[in-house]
Amino acid sequence: AYDVNGNEIGSVVAGDEGYVEGSVEIYDNELGNKDFRINADRVVITSDVGNDTYSQSENEKTNNTEDSSATTPEYTIYGYYMAQNGKSIIYNDILSFNCEIAKALLCSPRGSFTETDALTLLQREEGRKYKSIIADNFNQVYYTPDEDEIIDIVVQNIQYLEDEKKASAYYVLFQSCMIKRPFNLFHRKNLNLRTNFVKANFGNKVTWEQSFKDLFLKFTKELNEFQFEILPNVEITNTSALNCCKHADLVYIDTPYFPKRESSTITYHNRYHFLEGLMYYAEIPNHIDRRKVNMEIGVGKNLEFEKRSNYIRDLDELIYKHRNSIIALSYTTEGYPSIQELEEVIRKYKQTTHICYLGKHGFALNRNNAERQEVLIIGL
Repeated sequence: AYDVNGNEIGSVVAGDEGYVEGSVEIYDNELGNKDFRINADRVVITSDVGNDTYSQSENEKTNNTEDSSATTPEYTIYGYYMAQNGKSIIYNDILSFNCEIAKALLCSPRGSFTETDALTLLQREEGRKYKSIIADNFNQVYYTPDEDEIIDIVVQNIQYLEDEKKASAYYVLFQSCMIKRPFNLFHRKNLNLRTNFVKANFGNKVTWEQSFKDLFLKFTKELNEFQFEILPNVEITNTSALNCCKHADLVYIDTPYFPKRESSTITYHNRYHFLEGLMYYAEIPNHIDRRKVNMEIGVGKNLEFEKRSNYIRDLDELIYKHRNSIIALSYTTEGYPSIQELEEVIRKYKQTTHICYLGKHGFALNRNNAERQEVLIIGL
């Protein structure tokens, strides 16, 4: 993708502040040709779980994460960019923890959460009674016993913070939890990958073994660099995409997708259930699926856009719901359904469609996807 001056900016849909107010220009990454201009001052960004669902067998692990870092959802980054450019944002996500990340980046003033605040979260406060829900239920599943105890303490300390600090505190906790996990995920009980680590072509022992203290300081500093001094016009809602009744000039949609070959896939919820569970800490014991090795916490689980057989139906309903808005659907060349099938759905309700190829972005976890391209399907 390129900005209006022709500068390459990666896979971001970009406009230029000095250009016509409210406009976004999109270029084809390979041809470098300007395709069209869309005008939007109010943007809805909605996701049922993000579009990084993929299938990976045990013998496909070729991850090299020497520069491993935690992640922020793609659609949150898109919302951040649009907020930087003065747009009014309505951000919707079905998972509460993603909404909390968005609140930290978009709705929490810079400097409201300090490194002192972060370090205080790690300490037991005299007079408080602490539960040990993570330590009692997830021993040797995702973290070491000492780390389980820290997570228990931090989650409960967050409840005593002022409201304007809570989202930032969750953000720091979530990023730290992800970066200490092999592959940044929670779909497997694989602490042994970290504790029994030997030199291999995937994983990063140094990253995994950073202390929560060091990580809290790291992510607090980074967060303060990116938070706004003057908060943008942002509204955050926490519901499924099909239940979100907000309307705007442009609707940016980021759904899960399925691998081209039909196989046993792991849902996005299963990958991040642990973080979602932390948002409902006291309820965790009542929602653990103890039949599963990874002890999936069922809070926030929803089949919308998570079933291969229902995907086209769900997307059709969503596009119809926003048929009077510009549609921007984020997708990939390696997904099911095909790009052509998705374009057909959008074309049912929009007069003009454009497919923008935004460059190759293979998963670090699976180099068999090295030719994978990010795609944006636009409906006008």
